[in-house]
Amino acid sequence: MKKISFRDVGLRYTFSPNVEPVARVVPGESLVLEIQDASSGQVRRKEDVRDKSKIPFANPVVGPIYIENAEPGDTVSIFIQNIKPLEGMGAVYFLDSLESYLTGVSLSKFFQNSLNFKTVICDIRNGFVELLDGIKIPYKPMLGTIAVAPHPEIESISTFKNPGPHGGNMDLPDIGPGSRVFLPVYHSGGLVYLGDAHAAQGDGEIFGVAIEMPAEVIVKFELHKGRKIEWPRIETDEELITVVSASGGREIKDAIVEAYLQLALWIEERYNLDRHDTLVILGQTGKIRIGNLWTAAAKISKRLLDGIY
Repeated sequence: MKKISFRDVGLRYTFSPNVEPVARVVPGESLVLEIQDASSGQVRRKEDVRDKSKIPFANPVVGPIYIENAEPGDTVSIFIQNIKPLEGMGAVYFLDSLESYLTGVSLSKFFQNSLNFKTVICDIRNGFVELLDGIKIPYKPMLGTIAVAPHPEIESISTFKNPGPHGGNMDLPDIGPGSRVFLPVYHSGGLVYLGDAHAAQGDGEIFGVAIEMPAEVIVKFELHKGRKIEWPRIETDEELITVVSASGGREIKDAIVEAYLQLALWIEERYNLDRHDTLVILGQTGKIRIGNLWTAAAKISKRLLDGIY
């Protein structure tokens, strides 16, 4: 199995179609990828801080990865086989954008004051993360950022902000080992990027930072010819999930509604159910997960749709 490391190919901070692919794969092929954490390696000790004067951008990714025969109008899927920490640790640290992330107004900048948050270094071992002294939580790895090069009208987009139909920084805990992420193709080869591994993360990523870690990821790429989708989809053993972001003037309420409509269309397509009946089902059984504060994911149990109770 071919291995691609950020140490060899470097880090990217935009999703762009104008970059030479770091690897080419045929559908059905797997890769081992080494990815850096969201701080670009700046935070490893409790004394460390995220220094934007040295590395101004966040959320580095590895890519693009070119999938043979993928063309605009197709869909690619990425099956996440495994995610393991590269260094046995993760970090939670302060971002100067935290207040604006939560409230839209940065009072600390207005009053020229620091929030004085300490960096937390977390050991990862034996299936658990030591979050604080005496407090352990389950190791539940995920990829915060996964995308294809966006629509040609956009050209390129930041890996940190503005997720959209191309994917991006969605921060959904559902994107972990055993899940399959479906993304629309806008350029030849699909041009897949991924990064931003977390050892664990709560819904909403309310602090703006999860347990950020460098990781080794094993992923398998598939191609679905002639299958066009409008927004990202995720399939796990238990659920179907559709993802819509609050971007381009769309509020999170609108993203939730659109995510449910996209899920209704997927159910109609897969189970041959009338979309109106599907909305009735979703109205009583659907679930919503918020990834970061601008990403909504609508979910339904496959067992229910398969008639298994």
